[in-house]
Amino acid sequence: MNRTRRWGLARLALGAVLVTVLAGGVALMWWRATPPAPPPLSLLLPRGSMVTSQARVELDGRTPVEIAATAYLPAYPGGAATMRRAVVAGYDRWRHRWRLLLLLPLAQIPGSLQAGPLLGGRDAVVFPEYATDGTVRYRVVGLRRGRPVVLHVGQTRGPVEVVQGVIAERDPAGARGLLWDGRRFRPVPPPPPIPPALVWRYWTDRDGVPHGETDLVVLVPGQRLVPLRQGGGPTVVPIPDANLHVLDGAFRAHRPGTYSVLVPDFLNRPGGNFRLTVEVVDVHP
Repeated sequence: MNRTRRWGLARLALGAVLVTVLAGGVALMWWRATPPAPPPLSLLLPRGSMVTSQARVELDGRTPVEIAATAYLPAYPGGAATMRRAVVAGYDRWRHRWRLLLLLPLAQIPGSLQAGPLLGGRDAVVFPEYATDGTVRYRVVGLRRGRPVVLHVGQTRGPVEVVQGVIAERDPAGARGLLWDGRRFRPVPPPPPIPPALVWRYWTDRDGVPHGETDLVVLVPGQRLVPLRQGGGPTVVPIPDANLHVLDGAFRAHRPGTYSVLVPDFLNRPGGNFRLTVEVVDVHP
């Protein structure tokens, strides 16, 4: 009788283990399911919001990349876009949907965000704010235990750049760099400045077919590409691929790689689009 009872308990324990393993496997498959492409950020923000700078970032070091942006949000539904916010959106792997992860108030005039691999293999985002006296206050946002948090708050009298995994404060009184040591940002010699923006010219001919002065440009991480329209013809707006930062009328990438900018044909003729290849090369020694 005791032996029969022991066998029964053993079978129950084995069944419980199998159910647990099966449930864990199903949960893992659910969590690792292929995520959909990120939606336009405007679909995640209140109606009437205005995005001033936007970038795809890898805050957790895995795909899909998150979206970081600075934006003006309406103070109330239907109102004017007056609330300045630093925005981070990401993919919820359990709920299988994209959602807003962070809406951080910005007290001063927001500048273009900076982003790069500041945390080793993971990105962080620098959100600068410009005061009327020229002071730049900035906050560095990264992930901690899966949640975006402010990792560092800094202040300088000059612009802030992310160069070669270092935050560069370009204070006229003395530039300095800040490097993550695993717990905090510590001072290091500042890296060289990012080269000036590269201007790329494009135009449309009499038939409305788009052309560019070259079909290839080479940049370094963080360098801006400014498309400049020339001549007459139909007005077309260049469309960057999803992994290029969008900074008002300029584009930028913070990682080496191959990107593209599409100038669409006004009449959508087969083969009429013009594609610019953007090579971003690593400047590390």
